Amino acid sequence: MEFIYYLLKVSICLALFFGTYVLFLKKLSFFKVNRMYLLATLLLSFAIPSLKFERSPEIAAPRFFSDYDTVEHISGKSLSPIVVNDATGFLSISDLFFYTYLLGTLIFLSVSCFKIYQLIRYTGSEFIRIDGLKVIYKKSGFVNCSFFNYVFIDQDSLTKDEMQILLTHERVHAKQLHTLDKLVLLFCKSLLWFNPVIYWYEAALEEVHEFDADQITATAFSADIYANLLIGLASKKPLNPILHGFSKQPLKTRIVRLFTKTSPARLRWYYLTIIPLLVCLSWIFAFKAPDISLKQNAGNSNFVLVLDAGHGGTDKGAEGGGFSEKDLALLILQKVNRIANERNVKVITTRNIDQYLSLKDRVKAKGDLLISFHLNQDIDPEINGIQLLVGNAGADSAKRKKLDKISYQLYKNLSQLNGIAVDNIPKEVESLYILNRSSAPAIILELGYLTNLNDRDYLTDPIKQDELANTIVSSIIEYSTILNREK
Repeated sequence: MEFIYYLLKVSICLALFFGTYVLFLKKLSFFKVNRMYLLATLLLSFAIPSLKFERSPEIAAPRFFSDYDTVEHISGKSLSPIVVNDATGFLSISDLFFYTYLLGTLIFLSVSCFKIYQLIRYTGSEFIRIDGLKVIYKKSGFVNCSFFNYVFIDQDSLTKDEMQILLTHERVHAKQLHTLDKLVLLFCKSLLWFNPVIYWYEAALEEVHEFDADQITATAFSADIYANLLIGLASKKPLNPILHGFSKQPLKTRIVRLFTKTSPARLRWYYLTIIPLLVCLSWIFAFKAPDISLKQNAGNSNFVLVLDAGHGGTDKGAEGGGFSEKDLALLILQKVNRIANERNVKVITTRNIDQYLSLKDRVKAKGDLLISFHLNQDIDPEINGIQLLVGNAGADSAKRKKLDKISYQLYKNLSQLNGIAVDNIPKEVESLYILNRSSAPAIILELGYLTNLNDRDYLTDPIKQDELANTIVSSIIEYSTILNREK
């Protein structure tokens, strides 16, 4: 699902870049620059959403330089999970969207590869070399068109002079590698086949190719003779999208362009309109302001929540399916932190970046509840589900009651989630530093198993992550409300 979100961001960039082209640049006669603009913005549309930069916060996140204790891997005995959703095995809506998209992409790629194969097959035909072009004479199918430096010509339909004009035109396409642009577009179309803007991009780029070739060819010959040849060879027959057709539509626009004056050089300044657009898109999609570690966020409640993301730095924790525990735990923490702030819960975080912390540093912050996020792994890929780990409260009955209350609230709400199981028995662990040394009641929330496909799919789905984070925050608010009433 994350990839679908990425493609939607690409589509937004593409639409804005193309809108700028239509409004400011399309009518300019700087065809080479227009080609560069279209190609560059096409590639930038894919690049910008994939870039991730962090803006420096006003207050630097604190670093810890004390002697580090070894971070122990938190993993308890595997328990039988409670299956919350009986329909877990069926496709979710997000899965359905993804597989539909994937099917469309495969079909588009298959058709495109077949069309390329057809052209490559024809390049093996007998040809004649004319000024760097490989001319292949043929009477049927696609004619009077080119593919790289291969030109397919129906010589019976052309006079000697007309053939010279046509070859000059196709030589421009070959020399400037216009076919390479078409191949790039074909690949981008296979990824964005659902987006109409990519087809407008294709039409605009092909138009620029023809305008450029027309301009150069008409300079070498009479514009009137060239225009008459365009009309005489006009064809509305659909060609292979990789080919450059000498006289394809829109014919009227091309002829009008032949007799239109060149744009004044001062209008080249219009291309600077891309700069503010590029800055805005980069700011929106590529830059992210990190939260400040151990900074208590403003809120109306007196309740203080401490959040910890397990592992970090060189300590990756559990791994599975290309994902690591340290990254997913941090991602869930950030989402819980954001939602908690929105709901006026004061939060302290032990880390909001990928850094290694000692166990002492993890329990340093003072609060009313500490939740440490972890993920599990097991040699058995069928083992799954969320687990709650609590420490041994010993003789501290007040702390024991609080642990029972928060465990119940978390289980009650987490068990309502669709798509992931929850263990209904909090596991008491005596040997974990973070549970025993925390001054506040502390819980380790094992969010699922990275070695289980269903858990991993759930935990890496942004929509499910938001649901999980919302549920955790709701449980904490209910818990703090109960504590408030009992005071």
